[in-house]
Amino acid sequence: MRADKLTLLAVALTALTSVSGFAQTLRPSSDPELRGKDLATLSEQAHSGNTEAQLRLGLAFQYGRGVDRSIAEAMKWYRRAANYGNPAAQTTLAYLCETGAEGPPNPAEAAKWYLRAAVSGFQTAEFNLGLLYLRGKGVQKSDEEAAHWIGKAADAGNAMALATLAYLYKTGQGVPKDPGKALRLTRKAAKKHNPEAERGLGSFYAEGKVVPVDRAKAGKWYARAAKSYMKAAEAGDARAQLGLASMYEDGVGVAKDLRQALQLYRLAAEQGLSQAQAKIGEMYEEGVGGSKDYNQAAGWYRRAIAQGETGAANRLAALLAHGQGISLDLQQALKLWTWAADKGNPYAQFNLANMYMTGVGVRQDFSKAHSLFILAGRSVDVSKELEYLPPRSTRRCCRWLRLRPRWLSDGL
Repeated sequence: MRADKLTLLAVALTALTSVSGFAQTLRPSSDPELRGKDLATLSEQAHSGNTEAQLRLGLAFQYGRGVDRSIAEAMKWYRRAANYGNPAAQTTLAYLCETGAEGPPNPAEAAKWYLRAAVSGFQTAEFNLGLLYLRGKGVQKSDEEAAHWIGKAADAGNAMALATLAYLYKTGQGVPKDPGKALRLTRKAAKKHNPEAERGLGSFYAEGKVVPVDRAKAGKWYARAAKSYMKAAEAGDARAQLGLASMYEDGVGVAKDLRQALQLYRLAAEQGLSQAQAKIGEMYEEGVGGSKDYNQAAGWYRRAIAQGETGAANRLAALLAHGQGISLDLQQALKLWTWAADKGNPYAQFNLANMYMTGVGVRQDFSKAHSLFILAGRSVDVSKELEYLPPRSTRRCCRWLRLRPRWLSDGL
């Protein structure tokens, strides 16, 4: 059976890069004791079981402040403090597990530690746990759980949580759609100089759906966002590099420059930011900022998938199912779509449903197709696909569906 009979929905990977979708962690600059030359007392306190000293010693090893930098040694001290209930240590340990600072990323382990810190009211852990639920990394994807934990962090005044919660209200993810509340939350975050919120506020004035169109105000907020991103990006902040790259790609707040966008995405990707890795894959796949290169796209998608990016898995599966620029491999496409679908990616659920509906790369199974379409239907219009499916009483003998799959355009 030809792979081109499969309806593919390779969604663009920009949905979450436009909000504050990045895990937060502690920085040593907030603790002046880490700058001292004498770590003997700190080490003695840490060995005696003082969890604050263990946390500070972990930070010293993580950032090389007064000692040789060692992530393994940092994680050892974080784990000691985390086991005794220190929420800051639990959150930092979780962040290192999530990002794969020492070995492969382990989002499931990260979720465990974030949860322990979050239930104690530690706002950074609440926000990071919400992001895991939003992306289905280490936990079953749940927009409702994401909104719950991000909302708690927002209530505590976390600027990134405010910006992300605004996005959820704007799109209706996990909460009732409420553009007015989204605007209010965006303004709160923008007052705290959050660049994602500054860009979001510019979008409100540019779109004119909640407030009257005001190009001057839109330009002002876009320019503020670009300035905030630039300052942090020049200092090597991968999240800021990703945000600034998105602005160069869209020509928002700065002159459109696809090559500069690709360069910034690459800087962020080389620091291990999975969203940037996925975005580079998309640009190579579509030839944005240069020539199409499917092998490069596949390579970057695989790096993002290794960190749990289901959107990258969906797009790579589409390339494999088509044999587009890389070898045709329906079985690998099936594995990737199954993995991403199990983690709650609606586009992977849609494509996997089409495999079962059309019998491409897998034994035709209308019941599985129906179940997957229902799951995908929470985010994707599946009305025509459901119409294609025959009544339950005739599914076992019906074969005409092989000729009638619907083709959808890229992204929604």
